[in-house]
Amino acid sequence: MLAIVFAVMLQQAAAGQVVWEEPPPPPPAAPVGIPAIPDSARADPYGYERAECSPLIRKASESMEACQARVRTALAANLGADLPPGLAPAGAPDAGRLAAAGDRYALQCGAPDRPARAALAPQEQTCETRPQARPQGGVAWTEECRPADGRAPTQDGLRVRLGGD
Repeated sequence: MLAIVFAVMLQQAAAGQVVWEEPPPPPPAAPVGIPAIPDSARADPYGYERAECSPLIRKASESMEACQARVRTALAANLGADLPPGLAPAGAPDAGRLAAAGDRYALQCGAPDRPARAALAPQEQTCETRPQARPQGGVAWTEECRPADGRAPTQDGLRVRLGGD
């Protein structure tokens, strides 16, 4: 099969039919304009992003990240300085802010530090199971639990205080 293709090419070359031409240059790129956004996007940019990138609205071939990048770029181009900081496109420069009150040289750029939350550990308890006689007859087992460190157990349920403790 390959030999047949080469033979045909040689016959055409001998006849002078094979002409190698340069491909035409690509057309000049049209200037990219700022994509238009509706007035509702100016009033609520977060809602506009949620609406445009909803799985029910966006194309199935477009990922959530690609949709957010496209919408955030359009919002940044249209809103300029009015763009909320949470909607800045990826790679946008982050304005530094004062990290410490009163210290004019302490700047923090990037995401703000979040204080670490205290880990909520389960409270150790001491539980006792006791039998209790029922008025109808028989025995019911009840379990009473209290903190292992000896503190008074917390009173669960609704409490209404009317004047004082």
